Amino acid sequence: MPSDTDHPIGRPIATVRLVFRDGGETAGNLSVAERAGSNLFVASDEGARIVHMAAEDGGTLYRQDAVYPLADFFALPVTIPGEDEADIEGMTIADGWLWVTGSHALARKKPGRDESSIEKALERLTEVRCDPNRFLLGRVPLVTEAGGRLTPVRRDGKRTAGCLKFRKGGNALTKALAEDEHLARFVAVPAKENGFDVEGLAAHGDRVWLGLRGPVLRGWACILELAVEDHPDVEERLRLRPIGPNGEKYRKHFVDLDGLGIRELTFDGEDLVILAGPTMDLDGPVSLWRWTDVLSVTHETVIPRDRLVHLLNLPHGKGDDHAEGIACVRRDGAPPALLVVYDSPSKTRLHDAGTTADLFALPSRYDPANASLA
Repeated sequence: MPSDTDHPIGRPIATVRLVFRDGGETAGNLSVAERAGSNLFVASDEGARIVHMAAEDGGTLYRQDAVYPLADFFALPVTIPGEDEADIEGMTIADGWLWVTGSHALARKKPGRDESSIEKALERLTEVRCDPNRFLLGRVPLVTEAGGRLTPVRRDGKRTAGCLKFRKGGNALTKALAEDEHLARFVAVPAKENGFDVEGLAAHGDRVWLGLRGPVLRGWACILELAVEDHPDVEERLRLRPIGPNGEKYRKHFVDLDGLGIRELTFDGEDLVILAGPTMDLDGPVSLWRWTDVLSVTHETVIPRDRLVHLLNLPHGKGDDHAEGIACVRRDGAPPALLVVYDSPSKTRLHDAGTTADLFALPSRYDPANASLA
C-alpha cells in the first residue's frame, strides 16, 4: 500500500456551504451529490427523497429550493413515512436522466452507545433488516427550465421514470446475481460485514456502473456494469439486457484499490473516478483513483493497481467526516475539481442551516506523474 509520504492527504482548494431548510436533518447524513451547471442534487442515506439545491455566489454556496420524494417517480414497495428508507447511495446525471440507486444491502442492528443490558445488546446484534426500498435502481427524466434549472419529472413526452422490478427481498439485479460464483453468497450478508453493498453509480447512455463497497475479495473491489433499457411491455419499468460473457445480465470488473471498497463513482471524460474507503465500519483510509478509458472496455476485466491512477488521499475524522459523495465540477479556464460531501460531519463543518463540503483539485490523467497512462 502506498504510504502517505507517496500520496499525502489532499487539501481542499475551497469550501462550499450547503444550506438546507431543515438545518442539520439532511446535512448530517449526506451520502450522494451530483452537480450540473448551477444545479446540485443531494440525498441522505436515511429516508427516501432527493434534494435540489441552487447555486449562489458563484457556486460557493448552494441553497435548498425543492425536495422530491422518490415515491413521486417510482412505485416503491413501502411508502409509509419512517419505514420507507431507500438508503440512497448513488446518483448521477447522464443524457438528460437523473439515475439513483439504493444500497441493495441488508442491515444488522447495532447496540446503542448507552445500552445497559447485555441481553438486549446481544439480541439487537441478531436482528438483520431487509428494507425493500433499498433495492431501487431507476432513472428520472430531467427537464431544463428557465435559467438552466433542472427539474425531475415522472413523465416528459415519451420519456418516463422507471426502475428495475422489485422482488421479495431484492430486485431484478439480485435475482441475476443469485448464481454468480463470486457475489451470490454475499447478497445475504449485511452491509459493513463485507456483504453486498452498492455505494457508487455512474452512467453513460444505457450503460450503468455500480461500485460495491462490499464484498472485497482478497483485497479486490468490484464494479458491476449493466446495460439498462425500458421494458417494452411494462410502463415505468426498466430491465437488464444480457452483456456478460455467458449471457449474464451484468459484467464484473475487479479493481485493486489497496484493499478498500468503493464508496462512490463519477465520470471525468471517458475515465471513471473512484472514491475508495473501508468496507467495514472504519473511518479510513479514504482515497481517489482513476480508471482510464472505461467507455472503451467491452469485456470483463481484472485491473491491477499499476493500471489505475492513484489521485490523492482524502482527509477523514475519528468517528466523523466520512467522505461519501463526489461530483465532478467543470470550471471555466481551469482544470476540473471534485466536490466532496461528508456523512457524519464534524462539529466544525456544521453550521446553523447545514454543512460545508470541500472542493479538491482533480489531478489530470495527463499530469507528469501519470504520463505512462496518458
